[in-house]
Amino acid sequence: MRVYEVATFYSMFNRNPVGKYHVMVCGTTPCMVRGSREIEAALEKHLGIKKWETTADNLFTLGEMECMGCCVNAPMFVVADYTNGIEGYSYNYYEDLTPESACNVLDQLKRGEKPKVGSQTRSKAEPAGSQTTLLSPPPGPYCRDLDAV
Repeated sequence: MRVYEVATFYSMFNRNPVGKYHVMVCGTTPCMVRGSREIEAALEKHLGIKKWETTADNLFTLGEMECMGCCVNAPMFVVADYTNGIEGYSYNYYEDLTPESACNVLDQLKRGEKPKVGSQTRSKAEPAGSQTTLLSPPPGPYCRDLDAV
């Protein structure tokens, strides 16, 4: 029973074979509020499979993962890429997704391309719109002179 608990809790353990690209959509509240369910529905339609299924060509498996820790860039998914075996394995986050940009990422992977990793619309983790805090250097005291380091 304890082995089963571990195998079903952690997303890196799979009890069934997965495709070359294991796509896991974030399923926690911030991503749901920002549209992860719409992204999941678009991917299901685009791939012709349901969540937890694999495409007939064994290229894509669609799953879900709980909190990927990038809530500021929600919604998002991660792709575990097994196309180059264990030595070439990669694990990439794709953030700030729309249903269209999510399908575009999968289309690029299918063509053998390397999609842009991270936010699909911003250069870093920042609030939508513009910066609202730390608009000027913070007042001291400083813990050390960072320019001297």
